[in-house]
Amino acid sequence: PVAKLTAQPPRVSGDGMVAISAISIHGVAFAVAVGAGRCAVRLLDLPSDSELVIILALVVLWLLCTVQILDAHGYRVMIRSAFSDSALLCAGGGVIVAWPEYVVRDRRQFGPWSRRDRLPMPRQVLEVDVPKIDVPVDNGLYCLRVNTKVVGIVQDYSVKDLTDNPIAIEIRINDVIAGALRKAVFDKPLGQAMVEIQQLFLKDAASVSSLISTAAFEVTQLMLDANEHIEPANASTRAALDILVEQKQESAKRCVLEASMETEEQKVKLRKVALESQRSEYMMWQEVFGKEGAAIVEASKHAKVLYLSLGSGAAPTWTIPS
Repeated sequence: PVAKLTAQPPRVSGDGMVAISAISIHGVAFAVAVGAGRCAVRLLDLPSDSELVIILALVVLWLLCTVQILDAHGYRVMIRSAFSDSALLCAGGGVIVAWPEYVVRDRRQFGPWSRRDRLPMPRQVLEVDVPKIDVPVDNGLYCLRVNTKVVGIVQDYSVKDLTDNPIAIEIRINDVIAGALRKAVFDKPLGQAMVEIQQLFLKDAASVSSLISTAAFEVTQLMLDANEHIEPANASTRAALDILVEQKQESAKRCVLEASMETEEQKVKLRKVALESQRSEYMMWQEVFGKEGAAIVEASKHAKVLYLSLGSGAAPTWTIPS
């Protein structure tokens, strides 16, 4: 439903100021316009029919100066009165505001939404970009910078909720995430801390999101910024990361070298098996044909291969002695 200001009788607030309704003020203004029109006709000796024209002109001028029409589609509007501390929220759509009522544009009065230009509508899905967080690791020796963001649903809120929660939602979320990260990786080494941070957002995001409680926003998703990455926050951390990367590269090279050595060892073993097989075959021929016959058989094999490789039509024949 659209909240709107209604005319109320004048009342005295706690500080003794009279809250004058918009209708009373505009009624007085219209009466003044009528009196001014009549006085202008009499003083300037104008025709009587010009009295209505002057009155209408003054009324239109008053309305142009004091009435504002807003096209507040997709966001809410806070309206206050110049003579009262009360405030109302209009839930989007077309809004007509007449002085002494006015639209609040001071973002400091928006409570959790003080960093936004407009108040969001309830049940809207918003993405909140959280400021970068400096996370100390390795017992404070190094420091990493993490950029995060959250996605959530705007809950229904009132003016009292905005007044009672002046901390910006970005700061509140930043404090909770920073506390969770520092608790998780403060005593971890640099390399392990980077892994732990990734794991925290992949596996424990729900538990961290449950710690974020605000009166106007429910977090549904917590994630690292897709366009950013975990980066060193100072020169010493950057140097340590460079050393860590070099160690990883050296480890990878060593693994490749060990793999190539294992491949060469496997080739040597296969060659050894092949030679053992040839030796067994030669010993078998030696037992059948004798030492000279076995030598002739081996020579015949090599000659046959040679002739075949040279394209000869027939291979030589050998006579094996009995």
